[in-house]
Amino acid sequence: MSQETTQVTQSKPTAPTAESTRGRPVVAPPVDIYENQEQYLVLADLPGVKTDDVQIRFEDGELTIRATRNDVGQGEVLGAEFSAADYVRRFSIPETVDASKIDAKLQAGVLELTLPKASRVRPRQISVKTA
Repeated sequence: MSQETTQVTQSKPTAPTAESTRGRPVVAPPVDIYENQEQYLVLADLPGVKTDDVQIRFEDGELTIRATRNDVGQGEVLGAEFSAADYVRRFSIPETVDASKIDAKLQAGVLELTLPKASRVRPRQISVKTA
């Protein structure tokens, strides 16, 4: 019996759809992707990003994550390792995803995307009945 695996791949690097006029860096956030029988789970690190500053789009088998991190502006900067930036990542997603059930949560700087597989592609146990 062979076991079929599905792969989520990152699309070829492309520039953002519009050039930034803010003089801000565009950053590809680190992402982990997991798969089980029911779904794909995408975890993206977006430190300092607010929920209202995240845009997620799934179209034609491509998942796009965009986010904006603004400066905190809490006084004079004495030291800073994080600065204002725009995040962009794109992934090719298998057609097995049920787009109507994609869910997203942002908590403690981590974006969690749940991409459920369509029920027709989930493995299921078939019981055998006696005749």
